[in-house]
Amino acid sequence: MTRSQSLYLKWRPTQFDGVVGQQHVVQTLLNALRAGRPSHAYLFAGPRGTGKTSVARLLAKALNCTNADAAARPCGNCPPCQAVAEGRFLDLIEIDAASNNSVEHVRDLRDKINFSPSIGRYKVYIIDEVHMLSDAAFNALLKTLEEPPPYAIFVLATTEAHKVPATVASRCQQHIFRRIALPEMVQRLQEITGAEGLVVEPAVLELVARQSTGSLRDAISLLDQLVASTVGALTLQQAQSVVGSANEQLLAMLVQALADDRTAAGLDLINEAMDQGTDPRQFARQIVDYLRGVMLCKVGHAQGTAAQHASETTATMQALAAHFDLAQLAAAMRAFDEAGRERRGGWLAQLPLELALLNWRTYAAGAHAPAAHVARPPAAAPKPAATVARIQPVPVAVPAAVKAPSPEPVQAAAEVPEVSRHWPVVIQNCKALHHSMPALLEYCSPLRIDGDTLLLGVTTAFAHQKLDTEEMRERLREAVLRATGHALKMRFVHSAAHISELPPEVASDGVVAAAVKLGARARERGR
Repeated sequence: MTRSQSLYLKWRPTQFDGVVGQQHVVQTLLNALRAGRPSHAYLFAGPRGTGKTSVARLLAKALNCTNADAAARPCGNCPPCQAVAEGRFLDLIEIDAASNNSVEHVRDLRDKINFSPSIGRYKVYIIDEVHMLSDAAFNALLKTLEEPPPYAIFVLATTEAHKVPATVASRCQQHIFRRIALPEMVQRLQEITGAEGLVVEPAVLELVARQSTGSLRDAISLLDQLVASTVGALTLQQAQSVVGSANEQLLAMLVQALADDRTAAGLDLINEAMDQGTDPRQFARQIVDYLRGVMLCKVGHAQGTAAQHASETTATMQALAAHFDLAQLAAAMRAFDEAGRERRGGWLAQLPLELALLNWRTYAAGAHAPAAHVARPPAAAPKPAATVARIQPVPVAVPAAVKAPSPEPVQAAAEVPEVSRHWPVVIQNCKALHHSMPALLEYCSPLRIDGDTLLLGVTTAFAHQKLDTEEMRERLREAVLRATGHALKMRFVHSAAHISELPPEVASDGVVAAAVKLGARARERGR
């Protein structure tokens, strides 16, 4: 059985006019070729699948074309043009820097470059993914790259131009390849499907073009996959099931639910998309892309939306833009972008999307925790300063002249039995605050609360001396706050009256009474 050729290989451009979306590069090269002034080194940089290697091969073909008319090169009919197209042109050397990145490979190239061309006028070296070369390899290439033989021309191609050393880039004529615009890509896909006799719904080509994110090679490869997945005409529904994407109508309904703050409807739409087989990460990207279109319409740049979406989709986005402000759109995009970057393999695939739907308004309010959004009514202005003041401990050094703030209701409700119940937790908290404090607190117990001050009885003079310091009071205050939620001041007393007599509000059979009696017995033994 004869193996059929992939569409992206079959439809690789054979002439400069077949290059899509890179007219700024093609025109510059054609002008130089017609003037007979090609550069000795080129650096082609840009995203994958935008035509860097194809243009490099066309350049090699044009440089060695034997057509008498310079404006007609490459003609595609002369022996050098045919040899390049068939991959048997000896003077075209393609090197994959990802697997040939050592200094030995570059030295071998440097030694062989001194041999004259075998067939054509020029020897053309195409080094793909040149940023993968090692530092030593780049250094070995520098001199040859700067002063190559008159018949040698280098074309360096890379997807990461920032990794190419400046010393190398400065010796090259640099050309930046751009992502292919959606209309140009759709037009090219229409030409391919028409020439191949494929029956494809127009909406499928737009879906394929958007999925490829500016890479024409990816778009043609995806089209090849979709055509192979079905028999007969390729419909949008079939393409969406293979790609795992949602339709435009569902996206519009979800964004409308966001605008109307209809959370239940939004959750239903997310689960509907999942039931249809939509990939959750892909769906999140689609939502972000759709919201971006709404944002462009909101700021009056509908032209940018029209360049990436169909006319009816653009009209829907313009209508939705009236329901949002820019802060809301930015917050929604941020929330769903984070959902799209969640790691794979979660036990509930749609959960990141549902959380993004529930919490996106907290981003607009400047919050990051769902609880903060629930606790504050939507109409109320956020007060982050007041919130911080409630959860942060009072600073250690408080001047005596400063009037203490009025106690909050939760603090005023603090009672000794409540503190006593949490006393073991208080002691445990103190272990992380001060190494000797838990041992000292064994001689200490809560007695009563006067306003916002907790009175603590200490059974020994030594323990009282060590505990009754500003540092220890603040440490204990923090431990009590963590255990009970009450911000209380601390006061230590060493008095037999406080030790031997229980306060009236303390039950005689409670935890506090037991602690006081234990302390009294220890004091008696100390005598």
